[in-house]
Amino acid sequence: MAIDQTKPKRVLVVHGVQSGTDADQNQDQLIEALIKTRLNNAPLRFDTEMYRYENINDQAQRSLRRVIKLFFDNIVAEKAVDLGLDIVLDVLIALKGDSTAQKIRQGLVDRLLEIHGEGNPLYLVAHSLGTIYAFDAVNQLIGTPGLFDRSNRKSWPVLGLITLGSPIGLRMFKRNRVKPLGVGDKFLRWTNYWDRTDPVVSGSFYGKPNEGYVIAERFATQGEDCGWIIQDKVVDVGKAWLPAHCGYWAHPGLGDDLVSLLG
Repeated sequence: MAIDQTKPKRVLVVHGVQSGTDADQNQDQLIEALIKTRLNNAPLRFDTEMYRYENINDQAQRSLRRVIKLFFDNIVAEKAVDLGLDIVLDVLIALKGDSTAQKIRQGLVDRLLEIHGEGNPLYLVAHSLGTIYAFDAVNQLIGTPGLFDRSNRKSWPVLGLITLGSPIGLRMFKRNRVKPLGVGDKFLRWTNYWDRTDPVVSGSFYGKPNEGYVIAERFATQGEDCGWIIQDKVVDVGKAWLPAHCGYWAHPGLGDDLVSLLG
């Protein structure tokens, strides 16, 4: 398996905590529109794709949600509880790391390998809870023989990782190191975008400003064999609290950085 630079660049988007079903997830279209806007008609061959896992989560939650909703006879209250459960249980599945979380992660790994087998240069963009699965998938592939030869970027299934509104800096997710690529002269770039009031980043319901963004400080690994370049990038999406968490998709700075990364 080797990357063919003559093929269109591929951006694979991984959603975070969501309601609804797989069919409701269209963040790849938002990224496509953002890149095209920032390109301003400049030539660049690329396409975007969505990795969806909401149906997997919903299937795992179904029996528990059915039992809990028996206690509500008001349809409005039932819908509110159903939405809240969807969000909370998505997070718990990721925290537990059980068979459902493993299925989600392995599905992402498999898709990354399929795209790599097709030869397309690939860049991974993940939002919110999806950043946990994206991070784990990349690190799993780094440990796979024949992939991520640090002297040969054509062997890399992922050429860059971008995380948006990530909770990965929170201690409850127990992630604080990257898997070294080994000795070589190429670097894997990870850029973490965060808004100052995003409550998912800070882990505070009220979105304490300037907290939860120390990804580079926490994950940076000393040594010649690390091979990662990790950068925290603060952005102002023009919104606050939960709207800030959902506002990364249209940020022009993200679009400009994606154009630079893909170009």
